[in-house]
Amino acid sequence: MRMWRVGSFSMGAALLLLGLFLLLTQVFQWDPGYVLLSWWPTLLIILGLEILLYLRIAKKENAAVQYDFISIIFIGLIGTAGVAMVLAHSTGILAVAEQVMKAEVRTENLPKYEETSLAGVKRIVVDSWSYPLNIEGTQEQHVSLFGTYEEEKASETSSPSLKEVSDYALVEKKGDTLFIKMKELPYHRFSEHLTAEATLLVPTGMKLEVDAKNHMIKASPRQIENDWKIEGAGVVEVKAEKSANMNISVQNSHNLGQGDWENVQDKSNERENRGEYGPLSATMTIGNGAHTLTIVGADAVNVH
Repeated sequence: MRMWRVGSFSMGAALLLLGLFLLLTQVFQWDPGYVLLSWWPTLLIILGLEILLYLRIAKKENAAVQYDFISIIFIGLIGTAGVAMVLAHSTGILAVAEQVMKAEVRTENLPKYEETSLAGVKRIVVDSWSYPLNIEGTQEQHVSLFGTYEEEKASETSSPSLKEVSDYALVEKKGDTLFIKMKELPYHRFSEHLTAEATLLVPTGMKLEVDAKNHMIKASPRQIENDWKIEGAGVVEVKAEKSANMNISVQNSHNLGQGDWENVQDKSNERENRGEYGPLSATMTIGNGAHTLTIVGADAVNVH
């Protein structure tokens, strides 16, 4: 009696077709992901045809049909992998993986914001949110916000993620106050957040309040003509001019770094007993100290 082993032909045909598809992918520069998506269903078709063919032959020739389970399991594994690829494609995971493989990190410019109409504005309130901010004083009577950010781009023709100021900052004038709230930068579900560093130019005669959200603040007040306050920063780097007329007051800081500090007070024991945060306070006077830069709750403060 003749014996037919169902599955051997399917496995051989599967390997042959896989090699052929991969070869054509190299020759015609096809996308391997889409090639594999279209290739795996042919395995089921070949296996089904083989079983039907061998059953028909077995009836005619009175031959016994034996299934080659190892070959069928091998084909099943390949088919399962194909189904997984289809699911990955339908959920967008395959497209994201393709973008990650092709992506390159590029530096783009933040859309520039400039406010020249400051009539009636007496103070500026800034929420720096989630990335470093450089603050510089200027003698000009306008506010400017600009900087750079990094993002992964799939190709050089891809458009920047941030096209307008409203994509990364909310700016509102209410009464005598200009509010600037930095937004969380957009991100894809399967990729990292964009990283950015912005610079804010403010008039030296304008009162300034900054909520730093535990991130770095670099402050250059220059010839400061009003009081500034920075609260909740991780690290504050102050660049002070020797001719400035400024007093720097640090309150509840973890570490006093570079600088000629005066009136240093370490209240560790008192504050620990009350369960409060930040034990160090100090001052530094430059010139006559007519205006004050107050720094509250920073992890570290350095003055250059």
